[in-house]
Amino acid sequence: MKATAVERRAELLRLYTGLPWQSARRRVETAAPGSLLIPEPDADQLLLEARVMATLAWRRITTVHPWGIEYVDPRSDRLLIRFEADPVERRDPDETQALDLAEALLPRADEYGDIKGVPGARTHVEGGQVVLRVLDTSASVTLLGLDPDEWLRAVDVQDQQMGTCGMTPCHRDLPTRWHPAERPYRRPGRQGTAGSAWLTSGLLRRVGLIRTLGVPLAVTGWLGHHERGGGERWIIDPTFAEGSGATGHQRLMALLTAPGWGLPLTPLDDHCNCHLATGYSDQCTAIVAGLAERPGVLEVRAIQRRGDRLKRIKEDRPGIYAAQQQLAFPVPAWVDRWLKRSGSRVPDVAISAVANLR
Repeated sequence: MKATAVERRAELLRLYTGLPWQSARRRVETAAPGSLLIPEPDADQLLLEARVMATLAWRRITTVHPWGIEYVDPRSDRLLIRFEADPVERRDPDETQALDLAEALLPRADEYGDIKGVPGARTHVEGGQVVLRVLDTSASVTLLGLDPDEWLRAVDVQDQQMGTCGMTPCHRDLPTRWHPAERPYRRPGRQGTAGSAWLTSGLLRRVGLIRTLGVPLAVTGWLGHHERGGGERWIIDPTFAEGSGATGHQRLMALLTAPGWGLPLTPLDDHCNCHLATGYSDQCTAIVAGLAERPGVLEVRAIQRRGDRLKRIKEDRPGIYAAQQQLAFPVPAWVDRWLKRSGSRVPDVAISAVANLR
């Protein structure tokens, strides 16, 4: 067990964000006592992060980490995302992080005026780092792990390829102003993506939690539909191996809703198939919704690969699987005790004195 409150807060920050231990500890040591280490930013920053999460939710390239993200560093006014290096054992050597992100993030308009990418987003190289900013706002996401020169080449390549498909690169045609095709997205109102931005941004800021399930094999996410209250229903399906059964996915949901660390969510439904023998359903589903009139629903479909299915995964890509085995976050026993003391729904554990870790 971590000996001090600082160490325990640093461990929680590492579990939630994936930050390396020393970085997490430095963040805690420099933060004001009792302050939120994963703060909710302002509306412009929320919306940018929500749109970034939407573009990353279904990656088109092979990644080792969930969504290809090693860690996030959430601040009150910005977000830093560390992307992994391109894995050696990928199916297509020509598909890189830079090419995939340049295609996914930068705004381009099709022949009907619909936008692909993040409306209003422009990238800049600042201090040797690639920074995504939204015009006329202070919102920014720093894309760590990308070589600036490789990024600029990737943007050129994607602009050329998209041009052959009839797409207009808004970011290149009007680098300092909103393109006419982007303007309808400038003030999105309070419904849809904007209404549920707190949820998708919050999920991105807590991406490390996926690794508490076990060995992270893959994860995809998508927009299910719009709810009656104007929010969105997001679905994610983290697929993992060597997990802890019901304890694992119940703990994930408890961490996701823990006071002071998680999101303001309340359970709607929970269906566990962990008791079934191998060969039946590997999926357990939990559904949560926003509290305090926050529109939005999150459906988590945790899928544990076992038996022959897992055997085929190991045989098909042994190098990738070996790398993913190193990513699973072992959860200390004191975390379960802390969750239970905070009122979260977790498997029965013995309670001992654990300080308030907000």
